[in-house]
Amino acid sequence: MKKTATILFGILFALCLNINAQVQEKVSEAEKAIKNKDYAKALTISKDVLETDAGEALKLLIQLREKDVNNKKLFEYIGDAYSKMNVAELAASNYADAERIDSLDVTLKFKSAETFYKLGRYTESVNKYLKIISLDPKNAKAYMQAASILYQSKPPKPYADVATLLEKYLSLESSKEAYEKITISYLGVNPKNYEKAYSYSLDGLKNYPDDIKLKKNAAIASFGLRKYDEAAKFYYSVPDSQMTVPDMKNAGTAFQQIKADSIAMKYYEKIVKKDSTQSSLFMEMANNYFKMASKDTTKEDKSKHYKLATKYYGAKIKTDSTYESAYRYMGFALFGLENYEDAKNAFKKALHLVDTTFATNYWLAQAYSRVDSSELAEKQYMRILKLTEGKEKQYKDAILEASNFLGTRAYIKKNYGAAITYFLKVVQIKPTEWKVMETLGACYFTLQNNDEAIKWYKAALKYNPNSEIAKKGLRRLSAD
Repeated sequence: MKKTATILFGILFALCLNINAQVQEKVSEAEKAIKNKDYAKALTISKDVLETDAGEALKLLIQLREKDVNNKKLFEYIGDAYSKMNVAELAASNYADAERIDSLDVTLKFKSAETFYKLGRYTESVNKYLKIISLDPKNAKAYMQAASILYQSKPPKPYADVATLLEKYLSLESSKEAYEKITISYLGVNPKNYEKAYSYSLDGLKNYPDDIKLKKNAAIASFGLRKYDEAAKFYYSVPDSQMTVPDMKNAGTAFQQIKADSIAMKYYEKIVKKDSTQSSLFMEMANNYFKMASKDTTKEDKSKHYKLATKYYGAKIKTDSTYESAYRYMGFALFGLENYEDAKNAFKKALHLVDTTFATNYWLAQAYSRVDSSELAEKQYMRILKLTEGKEKQYKDAILEASNFLGTRAYIKKNYGAAITYFLKVVQIKPTEWKVMETLGACYFTLQNNDEAIKWYKAALKYNPNSEIAKKGLRRLSAD
């Protein structure tokens, strides 16, 4: 191994000596040509030397310049030598001298543009490329280079100009970079041009079907155009590592829009793992799980989704203890889990924040009924009747339920006058409720209002001819 390395070093050393000898030979020949005033020959030899030794070439070229040789190529080669030696400022100066001799040389303008770019003189570089375009409107490279410099500029980026240049470029050539940048540019303009971004994303994906950036841009553009099915498809093909939190939010929303709630929830879960401060999502996640539970057909699935809903309602409450609807919907989810005690507590907390929400009051009454808090349920149903005053059509079923419950409670307590008031409201809403008519007959009988008792017993028999309670009541009143 050691022997091989020694041999290779020897070969390289010999090659370097040979090249150096050739250079010196050409330098001598060029100097002789200068001495003989054969400047054209000296310039040609200097160009050859420039290929291998910029320093030696520069010495020759400076000698020629001192002879007042007014030749475009001379200044161009001096510029090339300085460029190779990384002396960009002097390279730019000599290219400018060359351009003063020939202002239509496109190759020369490319060299000037590239040198300006190295110097950080980006505006001058772009202007050179634009000059090239004016001389050669089909010069794809000039469009691409100018667009790339503008694309890299500090905000606010001139996205509209970048897009215009890249459109010209793509009409001449195709490249992955151009498609990526033009779609980003159309998404960056104000207002965003989703249509163009979408169109160029799809065009780019025809040529570069595996490009992740184009898939992501296609997803963003599709979402902006409300093409949610396509947005979902494209977002799904983008790795999580390439997705920002807003991207994941939009992905979740897209899947929600196409009714793919389970996939939407996966994106929301990822967001919370990535950024635990995204509390605005907690309600959306919880509500989604709640909706999924309402659609589930098995008890197991319902339970799973209700539990996840309570988890994220709880997360929202931790970040904002004054968010009333989080407590309210937490109560709904707990009710769905048949956890009536905790549901009751959630509804009470919601009412502490906003006490006029009908749904909260109604379901709190339901929860009280389930945990055998009849006294509290009674108070809650009375509150429901107050809340529904003047809204009888809207809350007909709730009024019916509350009146029935309160009438039954009053009857059990032997408060027959109150029972009659509530039961009359029931039959007003539901005129065929013969069981309530039986109870009304009994109430009036107990209060010795026989005419009304007979009236309601007969009404009960009208809707249920087999009512033994009504028949017995009428016999007692000798009205059978």
